[in-house]
Amino acid sequence: MSKLTSHTAIILGILMFVLAFAMVPAVLQQSYVDGSLHYNWSEGLKRLVSYIDGLANGQSFIYLAGRTEHSFLEQIGSSFTLTFSYMIVGASIGMTIGILLGIYFAITRARWLKSLLELLGVLPDFVIVLLLQFLIVVIADETGLIVFQVASFSTDDPAVALPLISAIIIPAIYMIRNVALHMSQTLTEDYISFAKARGLGKRYIIFFHALPNVLPFVKADLHKFMGILFGNLFIFEYLYNLNGVTLMVFSNAYAYEGYQYNLVVNGIFTMLLLYVIMFAILRALLYGWEKVFVR
Repeated sequence: MSKLTSHTAIILGILMFVLAFAMVPAVLQQSYVDGSLHYNWSEGLKRLVSYIDGLANGQSFIYLAGRTEHSFLEQIGSSFTLTFSYMIVGASIGMTIGILLGIYFAITRARWLKSLLELLGVLPDFVIVLLLQFLIVVIADETGLIVFQVASFSTDDPAVALPLISAIIIPAIYMIRNVALHMSQTLTEDYISFAKARGLGKRYIIFFHALPNVLPFVKADLHKFMGILFGNLFIFEYLYNLNGVTLMVFSNAYAYEGYQYNLVVNGIFTMLLLYVIMFAILRALLYGWEKVFVR
């Protein structure tokens, strides 16, 4: 099978999966009599056919926010930009900091630092966000100084600093643990001992002997890294009241007329596009690391 055929099959498979996955809330319905769940396949197929037919006249890109009709194509731009801005800044800086601190954690003898890292590693993302917001509230209560806004209260007065800090910390914690683990294992290899025997400097060994053999593991785990970023994106946007892609979709998935299949499908496709763009940028960032340190 050629690459073109393989890629075409993958794209079609993803397309069919999204269309089928978004049908689940329409298909799975609850009985008003006894509360039991039953499948209504005809309703799901009806939504699918309606979406495909609506692509020609643009009706598939119309959704309701409450009872107000909006165009998805007009509204998604600002939400996409907001989500992408926080994620790409957080992922890029988080990855960079994570690699550097991962190296440090691999060679440091400070046990309390490693214990702190393990503690932060088991905390869910929403707990980290809530702890940061709680810390800001405590500082404001004790000193009267509002360091950062804990959430966006309006589109004209958005919270910027604290969401960015959270967007950096969450991926950085994963990257630190990942790099520290692989760096610790790499530093026990025979070629590292040989490099030390040759009298090479510690920093040179770490960055030009050990790190080039750690970066392939980072590249291999990039999809897992992306999964962590996207997995709790809705919670992140909800807690900070950021009108990003996931908040826009989840907040309006059910209007007063019921489930909005069109909006959910378009929202998932938007997230897939965001995933592809982010993945390409992070791969380019790792490529830059390899160009600098791989000999």
